[in-house]
Amino acid sequence: MTESVGPLAGLRVVDLSAGPAAGLATMVLADFGARVTRYPDPSGSHADRLPSARMWLRGKAEGTDLSGDLTAADVVVVTAPNGHAGIDYESVRRQNPSVVYAELTAAGAGSSLPMSEPVLAAVTGRMQNLTGIAPEGGPHFAAVPVASHASAQNLLSGILAAILQRRRTGAGQKLTTSLLQGFMPYDQGQSLFLQVRPDRPQPDPATIMPTLNYHPVQCADGKWLQLGNLLPHLFESFMRVIGLEDLIEGLPETTEAVRDRILETMQARSRDEWMALFVRDGGIAAHPYLTAPETLADPDMAANGHVLTLDGVTQLGPVARLTRTPARVTTEAKPEMDSAWRIRPEAVEPDSLPLAGVTVLELATIIASPLGASFLADLGARVIKVEAIGGDPYRHMAGGIGATRCNQGKESISVDLKHPAGQKIVRSLAAQADVLIHNYRPGVPERLGIDYPSLAALNPGLVYVSANGYGPDGPGALRPSTHPIPGAAMGGAGYQAGGPPEALLDLPGLREAARRLMRANEVNPDPNTAMVVASASLLGLAARAVTGEGQQIFVDMFGANAYANFDDLIDYAGKPERLPLGPGLRGPSALNRLYPAAEGWVFLGVYCREEWARFCALGGFETDMQPFPADGEAADEAVIGHGSVLMEALGSYFGERTADAWETLFEDSGVGCVRADRANTGEFFAGPAGAEWMVPVTHAELGTYLRHGPMLSFQVPNTDLRAGVRAGVDGRRLLAELGYPAKEVDRLFEAGVLFSV
Repeated sequence: MTESVGPLAGLRVVDLSAGPAAGLATMVLADFGARVTRYPDPSGSHADRLPSARMWLRGKAEGTDLSGDLTAADVVVVTAPNGHAGIDYESVRRQNPSVVYAELTAAGAGSSLPMSEPVLAAVTGRMQNLTGIAPEGGPHFAAVPVASHASAQNLLSGILAAILQRRRTGAGQKLTTSLLQGFMPYDQGQSLFLQVRPDRPQPDPATIMPTLNYHPVQCADGKWLQLGNLLPHLFESFMRVIGLEDLIEGLPETTEAVRDRILETMQARSRDEWMALFVRDGGIAAHPYLTAPETLADPDMAANGHVLTLDGVTQLGPVARLTRTPARVTTEAKPEMDSAWRIRPEAVEPDSLPLAGVTVLELATIIASPLGASFLADLGARVIKVEAIGGDPYRHMAGGIGATRCNQGKESISVDLKHPAGQKIVRSLAAQADVLIHNYRPGVPERLGIDYPSLAALNPGLVYVSANGYGPDGPGALRPSTHPIPGAAMGGAGYQAGGPPEALLDLPGLREAARRLMRANEVNPDPNTAMVVASASLLGLAARAVTGEGQQIFVDMFGANAYANFDDLIDYAGKPERLPLGPGLRGPSALNRLYPAAEGWVFLGVYCREEWARFCALGGFETDMQPFPADGEAADEAVIGHGSVLMEALGSYFGERTADAWETLFEDSGVGCVRADRANTGEFFAGPAGAEWMVPVTHAELGTYLRHGPMLSFQVPNTDLRAGVRAGVDGRRLLAELGYPAKEVDRLFEAGVLFSV
């Protein structure tokens, strides 16, 4: 095998799926060398007309012999229900016992909900989560397709884990996940907060102002910047550069006065002038609010290979940069070839989770990388979290609720990495690890002696994942980034907010616009990155399985969040513009929209001719309008767009019954018509509706609570799901494993090299 064909060269994948979630997963497999043969699902062909399909259909062959391809396949990918006959797992397994069969459903095996992210966003409370962006109140349409992104990376991770296990056991298996489970990463502590602090009053979301660290600000030219200075030293640098450092001393008592001074001061210079100063300083997290075309032209996106043009289509590049076995992105399918993926031992049924025996060393803080490592723990890996003395800073934010979410299933050792003895400990752990994940900025690992060349000399098989904000190349390589930065830079936050206002605003207008933008720029960028941290780690393990060597892998928040905004980060001649969300941010069209019912809010998601006919027949909706004029044609936006007669008719129609009544009427029909304001995401997962996806665990301080279960199910279930780990509690045991005498460990604790709660 050569580097040019990718680590998955020769892997045969049959793609029977519909829609972007599974389509993106198989696209990444193709990018990294797999031979993907596609048989379009006849029941989901309307998804192939989405603009983004020109990207997620790349690199795939059109199938001509389904039976033969199923018999020879290493991997079969399906969405269920499916329009193909005879492609259920048992049928496929009978003709191909070693197949890895990957199934994506909408909401589990027994659900009749359609495979629609907006419908599931309404059901799981994501649309209710966004209430407060617009002054009209009520739920708002969830604009960024985060669950499709998460499900794509989740499906990809499951397939990679399963084929790695097959190389060891020779046996295939079925793995399952759902679009609903793709919303789980975005419940960042909400459900846990409701369980451990149920009596704490919740603020009105329409009145929550941004923290000063995370403020959107308007500049002299009317353009907007998003600040992301989470940690104190970053905020201090920002205040110094804008000339207001003397105001820090009075905080937090003077927060509102300081907010006003910041907003007024930022209108003194243009956006580009401020950014030049911030970049020159190097210690300030800030980035412009961009639209999709601006994002595709962003210099950091270009420098890090996140944008490329194939056959006239500008689109996203590889999901991660594998330095030794890089992706080769093409429009043509990869060739059939023999490879190491054909070599299988005599089949022995799996008796463990796919990543059992894999050790992951995590040197990362806050959310993105730690959350990504926790997903590997859910797949069976041993994850050892190395944190600073006193613990990951995230433990000291919001009562540590979010940190508990990110650190579940791990072990923890708290080490002073600036001390030679601490560095020796970490190098010893790295020498025995399979994967190392860190989120240091470039240059820091070198200063600490934990850079890739140093550790690879100790452990040539180490998969070394570097995850940072902007990527290792380009003007932002050394700059800090936190979650609001890619939220603004990828275009999603501005779109979710209805667009940043362009006219210069007075102080009250600035405060309200900033509030609205920050409410729209919610926490999804960190989980978006976490999903790619996990899948990139598995790509590295897959490459090691066939080459015998580890490598350095680069992941960054820009690239990962570009994938989460895949629906609009594509450009070609004649591409239709993304429709605005309309008044009240209710949705982009009449058939993809929130409507007020007689009581509550209902979401309607109808995307093809068959669904429209079913909706009209079952609901008794009488109309001569046909928004889907013929099979194979796109929806008629003149009929379903904002202000249309159809929208007005549907508004009157839904006003005749309660949201619960509408949901009951269309239940089990496959029509996407559901109540959208029953609960927010945390309430959904903490309540009865989400119980199927939660697991009881016991925490040393919080007691028993429900944590999120795994997002993937394999032949062997995960029965060792644990609560969040406390800082440093495993230090003594881990050093004993490394051969440290107990007295020496005591001395290290006494000297402050080690810490434990």
